[in-house]
Amino acid sequence: MRLSKTNILLIGIVPIIFGLFIVYNYFVSIDILYKQGLTVYRTYDQLYVIGIAGFLGMSAYWSILVYYIYMVQENELLIQNNFNDLAGSGTKHLENAKNLIGKVLDDIKKSEKLKM
Repeated sequence: MRLSKTNILLIGIVPIIFGLFIVYNYFVSIDILYKQGLTVYRTYDQLYVIGIAGFLGMSAYWSILVYYIYMVQENELLIQNNFNDLAGSGTKHLENAKNLIGKVLDDIKKSEKLKM
C-alpha cells in the first residue's frame, strides 16, 4: 500500500501533537506536586529538563522514522527494478551452473564407459 504525501504528513505530525499534549499534562502534574511541597520540590528543575529532552528526542526519532518511510516509498520503483535485475542474473547463473554440471556428469559417464 502506497501512502500519499498528505497521509505521511499526518502520520508525522499527529503523534507529535499528542506528545505535546502529554508533555503539557506532565508539566501540570509536576507543578501541582511542587506547589504541595512533595518530594518533587528538590528535583523540579531536573524533571522539566527530562520532560523537554524526552519530548525533543521522541519527536526527532519519529520525524526521522517517517522520513525514512517516505524515502523508501519514493525509491520503491528503483528498488523493485534492481531486485528484478538481480533475480534475473541469479537465474542465469543457476542455468549456467546446471549446464556445466550436466557436462561434467556426461564426461564422467564417458570416462567410466571407456574404462570398462
